[in-house]
Amino acid sequence: MTLPPYQRQDAALAEPNPLYLRYQQIQADSACASHSHPWGQLSMISLGVMEIVLDDQRLVAPADYLIWVPADLEHASYNQQALAYTSIYVNQPLAARLPAEPRLLEMTPLIRALLADFCERKLGHMENDWDRRQAELLIEKLAHTRCQESYLPMSQDKLLAPMLAALRSDPADARTLAQWAEQLHSTERTLARRCVRELGMNFGQWRGRLRLLKALAWLKGELSIQEIGWRLGYGSTSAFIAMFNRELGCSPQRYRQQLGMER
Repeated sequence: MTLPPYQRQDAALAEPNPLYLRYQQIQADSACASHSHPWGQLSMISLGVMEIVLDDQRLVAPADYLIWVPADLEHASYNQQALAYTSIYVNQPLAARLPAEPRLLEMTPLIRALLADFCERKLGHMENDWDRRQAELLIEKLAHTRCQESYLPMSQDKLLAPMLAALRSDPADARTLAQWAEQLHSTERTLARRCVRELGMNFGQWRGRLRLLKALAWLKGELSIQEIGWRLGYGSTSAFIAMFNRELGCSPQRYRQQLGMER
């Protein structure tokens, strides 16, 4: 089997021992052409959203998730805003503990603290036994953290599919799960159970993620921040800004500045 092309800088890089961290400042509206790595890769961003595209999969994740791509898997990446980016290569023994397929891995407070220590020291390869033990603990925690195929999963379930489609068409739709259950001739308990089973999260969490992704798309256009908040169903601009800050760590205005689109 012919492997896809490695990035040029990987060719001269020693094997991770067991991790190697690379740090970059990425410009707004940038892309990385299709490539692969000889080792598994964890991608971490400081704010906003990162998008990685594979042949049959599109992974979109905000800054509280790591994106995991196994070794030799061809992918491209896109970033809409300027941000600090950290690429973490994982050697084969540790990579074997992580998913065999590309996934989003949620960062718990401990995972975030372990990575912060590496990043504050601008560590590349592990320098001593303590660093290597910390790296092993990091991978062990990642192996047991919440793992998702998609930040905004969909479902073909006969009850959920029409509800999710309607919400994607109108994210301001404020109907409660009980109201949806009445319309779908079901019960709130049944819908709640199917949301967790099919989507891996509850109804409110899914709708919040949908609104965030819609907000990111609209912030690239001409709509004002007030108009975006209204179109997403928020009762006030301050409520929309609070949600955005909570999810991405910056305000909608700051995000627009990062895109070079401040109004």
